[in-house]
Amino acid sequence: MRLRRSAVASRRASSVKADVIRVRGARVHNLRNVDLDIPRNRLIAVCGVSGSGKTSLAMDTLYAEGQRRYIESFSAYTRQFLQRLDKPDFDEIQGLPPAMAVRRMQAHRSNRSTVGTVSESIDYLRLFFAKCARLSCYQCKAEITQQSPQTVSKLIGGLPKSAKLMVAFETGWLDIAERAERLAELQSSGLLRLICGDQEVQLGSTERDQLASSLPTAGRVWVVIDRLHGGDTSPRVSESLELAFDRGFGQASLFINSAESDSSAIDLNATTGKPRTIGSQDWQQLDLSSRLICTNCCIEYPAAEPRLFSFNSPLGACPVCEGFGDAMMLDMDAIVPDPSLSIRQGAIAPWNGPAYRPYLDELLEMADAIGIPVDMPFSRLAKKWIKILLEGHQKTGFVGINGFFQYLERKKYKLHVRVFLSRWRRYEACSSCGGTRLNEVAKSYNLQGHDFTELCSWEISHLADFLRSLTFEENEQSVAAGPLSSVADRLNYLNGVGLGYLSLDRTIRTLSGGEAQRTLLTSALGSSLVNMLYVLDEPSVGLHPHDVAGLAKAIQLLSARGNTLLMIEHEEALISKADWLVEVGPGAGTDGGTVVCSGPLDQIPAKQSLTVDYLAGARTIPIPGKRRDTDGPWIVLSGCCGNNLQQVDFRFPLGVFCVVTGVSGSGKSSLVQDTLSGALLWKLNKTKVPTLPFRSLEGSEFVDECVVVDQHPVSRSSRSNPVTYIKAYDEIRQVFAATIESKTRNLGPGHFSFNSPLGQCDNCKGDGTLQIDMQFLADVYINCPVCHGRRFRPEILAVRYRDRSIADVLNMTVREAQLFFRGAAKVQKKLQVLIDVGLEYLRLGQSANTLSAGEAQRLKLASHLAAASQKHCLFIFDEPTTGLHTHDLHRMLGCFSALVDAGHSLLVVEHNLHVIAAADHIVDIGPGPADQGGRIVATGTPEEVALCGESLTGKYLREHLAKTRKPKQAT
Repeated sequence: MRLRRSAVASRRASSVKADVIRVRGARVHNLRNVDLDIPRNRLIAVCGVSGSGKTSLAMDTLYAEGQRRYIESFSAYTRQFLQRLDKPDFDEIQGLPPAMAVRRMQAHRSNRSTVGTVSESIDYLRLFFAKCARLSCYQCKAEITQQSPQTVSKLIGGLPKSAKLMVAFETGWLDIAERAERLAELQSSGLLRLICGDQEVQLGSTERDQLASSLPTAGRVWVVIDRLHGGDTSPRVSESLELAFDRGFGQASLFINSAESDSSAIDLNATTGKPRTIGSQDWQQLDLSSRLICTNCCIEYPAAEPRLFSFNSPLGACPVCEGFGDAMMLDMDAIVPDPSLSIRQGAIAPWNGPAYRPYLDELLEMADAIGIPVDMPFSRLAKKWIKILLEGHQKTGFVGINGFFQYLERKKYKLHVRVFLSRWRRYEACSSCGGTRLNEVAKSYNLQGHDFTELCSWEISHLADFLRSLTFEENEQSVAAGPLSSVADRLNYLNGVGLGYLSLDRTIRTLSGGEAQRTLLTSALGSSLVNMLYVLDEPSVGLHPHDVAGLAKAIQLLSARGNTLLMIEHEEALISKADWLVEVGPGAGTDGGTVVCSGPLDQIPAKQSLTVDYLAGARTIPIPGKRRDTDGPWIVLSGCCGNNLQQVDFRFPLGVFCVVTGVSGSGKSSLVQDTLSGALLWKLNKTKVPTLPFRSLEGSEFVDECVVVDQHPVSRSSRSNPVTYIKAYDEIRQVFAATIESKTRNLGPGHFSFNSPLGQCDNCKGDGTLQIDMQFLADVYINCPVCHGRRFRPEILAVRYRDRSIADVLNMTVREAQLFFRGAAKVQKKLQVLIDVGLEYLRLGQSANTLSAGEAQRLKLASHLAAASQKHCLFIFDEPTTGLHTHDLHRMLGCFSALVDAGHSLLVVEHNLHVIAAADHIVDIGPGPADQGGRIVATGTPEEVALCGESLTGKYLREHLAKTRKPKQAT
C-alpha cells in the first residue's frame, strides 16, 4: 500500500512539473514568501507598479534559478569558466525548464556590435557565403577555381577519344650541380620524359653529354607523368593526376594536342590555355592548381571559410582599421573651436592648458623665423601657414600639431593622456576599406557579382528577396540548403518585427531603443529551441503603439512552439495579448512583494488588479481640460539633416510640456538627442559635443540651462544610493556632525561617510560585506564580522542623533526619514523630492544598482528636481515612462507640471499615449521609419494631431482620446 501511494504521489509530482512552474517561499529582495503556480507553454504577463517585485520574481528568481541549475550540470572544471550565479532565496521550485533571458539592451559604444552580430543573422550568412561564393582576383578580376584530380579527370573523360594528353608538373634548378641531382632523382622515380622549351627530352635513352647540352644550366622544365587519350575514365587517370599535383606541390599542367581536339570543348574554369609548340606539334597548356592562385597576378588566396568574412577575425579584417570601419583622425573643429581668435589669443585649444603651454610659447618665439602671423584670426590664415602649423618647420625645429600628437601617442599608456587625446579626435571612414571593414581578399569572393560587404549593406528586406531568388546546381543545392534556410529564417524574423529597412552592417549604437530591443529579440526568435522558459524584460520599451502589433505576433509565435514566455511588461496593448496575468504588489518596496492576482486575463475580477482596471477603462489618467498657451518664445532648429532627417526645421515652444512622437526609427533621437541637445550645450556652455549637421539655432537665449535625462544606468557601484545621488547625504552628515557627541570627539561630516577612510570599517572598507572566492564555485558574500554589515567604525556608530546611529538612518525608508529629520529643513526638502516622484518606500542606503528601471528613471528626475534653480532650464527626457506602470504616471506627470509651473520647459521623447495625451504641444516625426520618416508630419495640441490622417501617432491618439473621454472614467 505504501509503495502504491508513493507511486501515486510521484505521478502527481511529475504531472505538476509538466504542467506548471511551482514556486514556494520566494524571498528574493522584497518578495515576501511568494507562492505561485505558473502554467507552462503559455504567454504570461508579469505586471505591477514600479518597484513592486516583478523583476525580483521573474528575472532574479525564476531565470536565475533556471540558469544556475543548467550551470550546475557541468563539471567543476567547466563551471570555473562560466558565469557564477548564487542560488536565489526560496523554499522550492518545481517544473522549471531551462531558462533564457532577453534583457533590455543598453547602448553599445563599440562599432563591432551590429544588427547582424546581435541577431546572429550574419553568422549564418558567413557560413552560406563560404560554401557558395565564387572567387575572382581583386587585381585582374579573373575567376579563380580550385582544381582537384577528380574534377580534371572528369574533364578528360569528356574529351574526344582522338585527343592526345600529357599530364605534367613543373620543376627546376639553379645550377649544374642541382640539375644533376634533380635529374638523378627523376630517373630513380621512373620519370623519363621532360618538356624543355619547345623540345621533348627523353631521360632514359639520351646520352649524358647530349642530355646536358639540351637542358639549360638553370631554368624550369615540365616533367611528364603520363600520356593519355581523351575519354579515358580508368583509375590510371586519377592516379597520374594525384601524382602530378603531389610532385608539383599543388600545381600541375595538362597538355592537350590542339590538332586532335576541339579547344572549345574544354571548360575547366581555369586559366585560359596557352598555345605551345612541342616538337612539330601544336599543344594547348592548361595550368592547374589545387590551391587558389591567380597565375596572372601571382596572388594566392585563402580558402573560403566563415571567419574570412568576419571583421572580428584577423583573417578577414581590414589591416588598416582592424575591422572597425573607422579610422581616428585629428578633429580640427575641436583643435580650433573658435577660428576668430588668433594664435596668440589661444586659437589652438590643446596648447591653452598649463601642461602643454610651452608648445604655444615655442611657436610664438619662432613665429618670425617661420613667417606665421600670430596676431591674425585663424580663419584668415593662408593654406601654406596652416600646413606649417600642422606639419611643423624642419629648419627651426617646430614639431607642429601633428608632431605634438605623435609625441602624445608614445605616452598613451597613461590614462590621462588617452583621455586628453580623445578630446581632439574624430572618426572617419577607413581610407583602405571605405568603411566596409573587410580586406580585399575577403571582398574577392562574390555571389552573383556581389561581395559580402554589399550584401550586408543592403536593406534586410532586399537581402531576403535576393536570397530567395538564388538558384543552385544540383550538386550545390544540398550544400547551400541548410545555411540558406537559417539565414532566411532570421531575416524573416527581422522583417516580421518591422526592421526590414535596416541593414546587417548597421551598428547597434546608431539604433533607437525600440530598434535595438527588437533586434536583440530576434536572436531568441530565430532559435529552434522548445520547452524553454523565456523571460522578456519589457520587450515593448522604445516602441510606438504601431510597432507593438508586430512584436506581439513574434512573441506569440515563440510561445506557440511550445515555450513558456514570462514578460515583464507595462504596455497595455501587449499585456492584452497575454494568456495569463500575474500582478505583483499591491504597492512598491516594502508595500509590495506579494502576488495580488494570478490567472487568465479575462477571469480576473474588477478592482482586484490595477492593470486590469486600466485595461478595462475603470481607471484612467485624466486629460487636462485646458492646454497651456504657446504664446511665449520658441526654439527653432533649422536644416537638420543627420541620419535619416530630411532637412527638418524643428520648432517647439518654451514654458510648456512638449512631446516629440513618432514610430521607432523615425528620427526622434536623431533630432532631439543627437542634434538639439548638442547644439544647445554648445550655445549655452561652449561645450563641444558631437552633433549631427544642422544649419542654425534660434531662441537659445531664452534658456539658461539644458538638462538631459536619458536611460543610462544610475550607477554600477554598490556604494551609490538614493541619498548620495540627490546630494541629501551631505546634509544628513552635517546633522550628525553637529551633535554634541561629534563635537566632543572632534568628528566632522567626513567621518560619517562609508566612502571615507575617516569613518568606514577598516575590515570591509565600508562595503558591509566580504567577498569569499570559492574558486570553482560561485563567490560567497558574508556580512563583515567586525561591523556586522553596518559599514562604520564602532566609534562612529556610537554617535547618536535622536537615539539613531548613521547606520540606522541609512536603513530607514524615505518616508520614515522624512518624519525622523523634522526640523532639519535642508534634509527634509531633498527627501520630499523622492516622495514627490513616488520613491518614498526606498531605503536611504539601498544600492543604486539594485533599483528597477522605473525607479532609476524617477531617481534621475528627483536629482534634477532637487537641484533645480531659479534659472530657466530646458529638461529633455528620453522616454521617462520606461519601467513605469500606468498607475505610476500620475506622480510623474505631476512632477512634470511642477517643473513647468516653476518656469521651466519640458521636451519629452515618448510613445506612451497617456503622456502624449497630457502634453501641451506635440511634434510628430514620421510618418514611417528610416527613409520613410525623417520629416515633421504634424504639430499642435493632442486634439489637433489626432485629426492628422498621415500621422500614425494621430491614429492611435484619436482612439485613446475617445476612450478616455467616455462618461465612465475615474482616476
